[in-house]
Amino acid sequence: MKKTLCGLLALLLVFSALSGCSKKEGDQEPSVSQSESSAAAQQGEIGAQGFQSYQIGLVQYQEYAPLDAAREAFMSRLDEWGYDEGRLDIDYQNAGGDLEKAGEICEKYVRDKKNLIVAVSAPAARQAVKAAKGSGTRVVFVAVSDPAATLEVKDPARPEGGVTGIADAPCTKAAVDLALQANPNLKTFGLLFDPSCQLGGTAAEAFREYCEEKQITVLEGQLTDPKEGAQQMKELCAKADAVFTPVDTTVAQNAAEIAKAAEAAKKPWYVSSEDLVQAGALACVSIDYAEAGNKAADMAVQLAVGKDVPELPVYAYEAGQVSVNQAAMSALAMELPEEVLATANYY
Repeated sequence: MKKTLCGLLALLLVFSALSGCSKKEGDQEPSVSQSESSAAAQQGEIGAQGFQSYQIGLVQYQEYAPLDAAREAFMSRLDEWGYDEGRLDIDYQNAGGDLEKAGEICEKYVRDKKNLIVAVSAPAARQAVKAAKGSGTRVVFVAVSDPAATLEVKDPARPEGGVTGIADAPCTKAAVDLALQANPNLKTFGLLFDPSCQLGGTAAEAFREYCEEKQITVLEGQLTDPKEGAQQMKELCAKADAVFTPVDTTVAQNAAEIAKAAEAAKKPWYVSSEDLVQAGALACVSIDYAEAGNKAADMAVQLAVGKDVPELPVYAYEAGQVSVNQAAMSALAMELPEEVLATANYY
């Protein structure tokens, strides 16, 4: 991450500030003002001269392909901005799927007086917000489905409490809508998930609520041992028209065998992340986790050069990206709308 200050300033002159209302894809964003560029220059000079750098604690709840993509993109984006160790100090910690450990990591960040905690996933974000409350440490979250309910972010257009970030709420509902487009007569939907997996709890509840709204019966298949996933899928497929899985690391451990069970039963399996589509699930609607990591880095840079959290609206994805497994679609003889297929990713 060794780039010149001039490169940083050139980028900052064209950098778009996240301002106004809660951002949607395609919104126009105003450029950074001259005074903000001046503040950026001062921040860069401070780092270059060896004074105290901007301190970031980066916490990830656990290793999992989508979360890894967000973290890696965050780091790469900062490299693009030209922030070296003199201007930015990052302490990365992984909680290994342990909620208590995530809390301890965030509490230490606050004790160490980090300027910012960047929390990847809802479990990490909850712990970060809890630890940072009442301190001077601010929080940027990545991939939280419902910031209002999960993190008490009441006004996404002008977030208070030192918390802002990237939300991914539309994806669960969009997956149900996609299933209904493929089968308008769908009446029962299986839910295959591990209730102890912290990553998918909010999405599972959103799925239940939306299916109730659509008058679809939800049949739950709770999975705690990945080795039992294929059998659980077989049992769900015997009763349901389709099966849905939120982001879930337990299911992911045996996704290929679970996908084979769904295919053998001739039932579509809809999921919330591309890694499961790559393993054989029919389709997913998800955010681009790498893009979310980039956006989080842009927010971190703006905070580092002097912006305040209320000036950085929560970024809310207007729609997710559809990904389709071509072999599964062919095996199931599924027909998805042409407008969906035209913009889908294929595996």
